[in-house]
Amino acid sequence: MAGFTSLDDMVNRVSTEGKFYRADWQKSTFTTTAHTAGLWYSLFRGGGNPPADTILGTGTNLAFQALTDTTANATGIQHGGNVGGGTGFKHLLNAAAQTAAATTAPCVLMLVDLLGFYPITTVTTTTAQTLNNTVTLPRYTDGVGVQAFLTPSTVMGAATPNLSIGYTNGAGTAGRATPTTLPIGNSAAAVTSIVYSGTGSGKFGPFMPQQAGDTGIRSVQNVTISVSYVSGVLNLVLCKPLMTLPITTLGVTAERDLVNQFMSMPKVYDGACLAWLMLAGAATPVASALSGHLELGWS
Repeated sequence: MAGFTSLDDMVNRVSTEGKFYRADWQKSTFTTTAHTAGLWYSLFRGGGNPPADTILGTGTNLAFQALTDTTANATGIQHGGNVGGGTGFKHLLNAAAQTAAATTAPCVLMLVDLLGFYPITTVTTTTAQTLNNTVTLPRYTDGVGVQAFLTPSTVMGAATPNLSIGYTNGAGTAGRATPTTLPIGNSAAAVTSIVYSGTGSGKFGPFMPQQAGDTGIRSVQNVTISVSYVSGVLNLVLCKPLMTLPITTLGVTAERDLVNQFMSMPKVYDGACLAWLMLAGAATPVASALSGHLELGWS
């Protein structure tokens, strides 16, 4: 086991040495965004514990901003602080979630480590826009396993542009590009929605497609919006997916045992900015509440 020498070692570390942390959370869907079935959303801006983020959409246009668990206004799910002087990691052992909000189930939650974002205020520009990478990834620095998604922090205008990026992949190869079937942004895409998610041609979810053979994104060099998005603010977010958790039934807790049931024990690195993405399985009202917990251990 990564980080533990054996199952017995894990039990000893967690139960005897107390190297264990339980993170309880409660999040609501955004106050002005009703979820549409089949679309992906971020719960990062939803209220609750932790509070809603206020960082997306801020900072210098097109410049990458790194995110950690201590970044002001980022408000990721806290996971017990550093365990290795800033370079260590915990393992995610168990997770649970539930909701009693009408029509919130079924849904699928995906836990991600938010690594950073590029704010895009120039949404009416229709040529390739060069991004600023003076700041680099704070974790997963080689980019392997890193994914990208686009989400508004201000509602978008009435347009359906093609969306594409040029990036450096996890092997350090520059000049990689979104495949030929480009994601198509949704008209008047709502705050917290992933703008190209849905079903049908040009719809993906939750992440931007990568060039064949690529295993992640180290940095993004440019972004292109094919026609003016009229108004709004987009954010190109880089993240590392950690686990998924489907909720099938209102009022029934969904659980993931990541030691015995799904033997993955994902790493949660020091500084991780944890947040949930959500695939709506039904029309979901604004401010619909979900809650749960994460259990983590370390050696």
